[in-house]
Amino acid sequence: MTNSVLPAANIGLEVPGSGDPFNGIFQAGKGVNKYLQEYRAPQWGPRFGVAWDVTGKQNIVIRTGGGVFYDRFQGNRVFDFVRNPPEAVQPTLFYGFAQNIDPKNVLLGPPNLYAADPTAKVPTTYDYQFSIQTRLPWSLALDTAYVGSLARHLQDNRNINPIPYGAAFLPQNQDPTKVTTSTTLPGANALPDVFLRQLRGYGQILLYESAATSNYNALQLNLNRRFGQGLFFGVAYTWSKVMTTATSDTTFVRADNLTRQLDYAPANFDRTQVFALNYVYNFPTIKAGNAVTHAITNGWQLSGVTQALTGIPFTPTFNIAGASTLNVTGNILGGSPGFGGSNSNNPFNNFTSNYPYEGARIGYVKGCDPYTHSSDPFNRLNAACFFAPSPGSIGAESGLNWLRQPGLINFDMSLQKEFSVKERVRFQLRVDAFNVFNHANFTGLNGTLNFTAYPNPVIANNATPYNAAGQLVNVTGFGAATVPQLGGAGSARTLQTLIRIQF
Repeated sequence: MTNSVLPAANIGLEVPGSGDPFNGIFQAGKGVNKYLQEYRAPQWGPRFGVAWDVTGKQNIVIRTGGGVFYDRFQGNRVFDFVRNPPEAVQPTLFYGFAQNIDPKNVLLGPPNLYAADPTAKVPTTYDYQFSIQTRLPWSLALDTAYVGSLARHLQDNRNINPIPYGAAFLPQNQDPTKVTTSTTLPGANALPDVFLRQLRGYGQILLYESAATSNYNALQLNLNRRFGQGLFFGVAYTWSKVMTTATSDTTFVRADNLTRQLDYAPANFDRTQVFALNYVYNFPTIKAGNAVTHAITNGWQLSGVTQALTGIPFTPTFNIAGASTLNVTGNILGGSPGFGGSNSNNPFNNFTSNYPYEGARIGYVKGCDPYTHSSDPFNRLNAACFFAPSPGSIGAESGLNWLRQPGLINFDMSLQKEFSVKERVRFQLRVDAFNVFNHANFTGLNGTLNFTAYPNPVIANNATPYNAAGQLVNVTGFGAATVPQLGGAGSARTLQTLIRIQF
């Protein structure tokens, strides 16, 4: 039977010294709903659409419509519940001796728990659009549309048993067995995190709830020429923005009620501008000449697809030599939007989604342009706009997804020719060119900036591609473009030839 725990307000049912270490946990169907959540009646999901031919001649058509759509609780999250006690325990012994371990004591340390929000709010999306379709001269059709979407009760994760900010800095939370010196960083001698949590007897408690929101607004233009001699094409342009409090599927919301203020940001998949062009051009038939010249000059076709779009958003990160998040926020060591990097010896790299918390973020100098606007692939971000956070941070130095990776410009073309040898035998020769102009499309930027140690961290030597003398010393430094991968969107020009025989 799958397990769940009650929401934060009811976890107090755990009674210390009762002899039952699991008295705050209920199994499905035993004290709680067998589905772990409140039953929701069938949802009302209306749809509507209206089309109006303004002139009666199909020259101008107005269309509008909308609907309500629903999602469900994700199956992968249900699988996490089987790790709850009493089905499974993760015993950990603190400050004890192996000789004193009693096999009958199944709970040697605080277990982690996974819970479903019993209120069971249904993830809901409200989609709507308004468009005007216009027939233009030269067999053109223009579609201008506003498309919007509001999503509410989206799923996210919340740790309802977090370590408060600064807990590792408090005198009563220091480990008396550790020696403190003048060089000891704040929080370095704190007790293990299980002793700093608000609800003793448990480790982290991840509540899978439906509290995230998102908003999508877009202007979409489509120009098509589908009926005409020689040339057919379609042009699509979208100017849009996706804002959300859950930038990814595994987002952990804050425990300090500042989620909206500090985590409302563009979604990971947001693309501000997207342009696409597709076309097919049949070369004119030349009637003059003989069968040989016709076979050479006639039957040619050129087609292609052109793409141009802005880059996806990302959050810059940092490393501070010899320091971890406990030294900055006094919070639990683990994953955070602010920490990352490639230095395997740095404790900021101990990232794991199993230990969510609100960590510090890289500092940003207001009014400073973070981009260099240089075409140099090793010099895309201005390191002078960033600084290391100070101890006592609550992760408010900067936002999420406030910088952009490089965009994409790509041209794919195809040239083909068909000719007949006999009535039932035809040949097709085609040459395809991907990224025909061999345009360099970099897949990302190195967004991790390394700093020297506390108490006065500054940008580390060789943290950026160029040193003070303007010499290139680190091709993978902060702000350097990522080399395109073969076969990816940023790959080099690729040519392929096809010969087809039809009979």
